[in-house]
Amino acid sequence: MLDRRQQAARFFGLVQGVGMKGISLLALVLLGACATVACAAGPALELHIVHRPPYLVVGPNVQVSGLSVEPVTAAFEKAHIAVVWREMPALRQLALLRKNSGKFCSVGWYKTPEREKFAKYSNPVSQDGPWVAVVSSRFPHAAATVDDILSDANMTVLVKEGFVYGSYLDNKFSTMKAARMTTAGEMPQLFNMIAAGRADVIFAPKEEAEYYLAHGVMHAGQMRIITFKEMPQGYYRHLMCSLQVDDSDIARFNAALIVK
Repeated sequence: MLDRRQQAARFFGLVQGVGMKGISLLALVLLGACATVACAAGPALELHIVHRPPYLVVGPNVQVSGLSVEPVTAAFEKAHIAVVWREMPALRQLALLRKNSGKFCSVGWYKTPEREKFAKYSNPVSQDGPWVAVVSSRFPHAAATVDDILSDANMTVLVKEGFVYGSYLDNKFSTMKAARMTTAGEMPQLFNMIAAGRADVIFAPKEEAEYYLAHGVMHAGQMRIITFKEMPQGYYRHLMCSLQVDDSDIARFNAALIVK
């Protein structure tokens, strides 16, 4: 076996002996070998995303950004892992993860024991602020606590299907006297349902409610946000990957991840 110095000397000896045309030919041969053996990068990892600002923002031609996206793109670039983005409804993402039909990850999801049965998780990529209540301007009283709202049998709480509200609100929902209305609509539709009086209150992370208020989906004259002193800090968001994704790729991503 030749050591590295001997290998380098032999290579440059070949270069000196073949001339410019030979150098070009030799370069092509080396590039071909690199592409087929040592330098093969493999297929890009598919990342699934749903438009849910300000965490997950999908623009034209699947241009992505957002509070949960920016740390993800930076980490994959730093880890030298090629990715391709694909916009997909949230429930469809969950269905594919349960099937485990390929190598892909969903971006910006909460970790739950039920989901850990069919998915692998990265380290946290971002953390939400505390949850708030969003109500219409017709809301009948100034609630001071979550219990003030949920103990009122005249209230209707709008709940998004497939949404994880976290242990605090889930426990409150399980014993509330308020009525529950469930829908599979997207968040702008849910806020519009509150504005139209079809339900009285919806709970959402603080940044999300403020985003829609600032961008005109919720109008200040029609809606208002209620904050609660007793509400815990918001939950962490992760990559949620199919079981076929290599542990080594997740480890490389985690090592490169920087969360502000």
